[in-house]
Amino acid sequence: MKSTLMKKSLAVLALASLGLMASSAQADWNRDSTGHGGRAIQQSNRYIQQINARQHQQMERIQAGWHAGSLSWPELHNLMHEQREIRAMEQHFRADGFIDVREFLRLDRALDAASQNIRAEEHDRQARSAYKAYARFD
Repeated sequence: MKSTLMKKSLAVLALASLGLMASSAQADWNRDSTGHGGRAIQQSNRYIQQINARQHQQMERIQAGWHAGSLSWPELHNLMHEQREIRAMEQHFRADGFIDVREFLRLDRALDAASQNIRAEEHDRQARSAYKAYARFD
């Protein structure tokens, strides 16, 4: 009697452990090599799309300001340098193939500051000279 009870208990225990192993293996199906889940990867991709769209928009604003003559050469140089720094920060954050919320917020703040700088430089009443010479008082 004891041996059949022991066999049944062992069988139930074995089936339960197999069920747990199968469910944990299934939970890992949506994970990539970095250990991030499917939802986290989707959110990271949305963050990347938002960041890239804002960077593209800011580059268009800088180019429009340059073509309109409202940005001087030093202003253009400084704004482009700021954009390169933001791009480098993004590449650093994406090195693991993933951007989390904290990294996204940091990039978002940097892009906000860059947007304010673009607006300030475009509206500071400094203009390029008509002949694109580097005037002393641009």
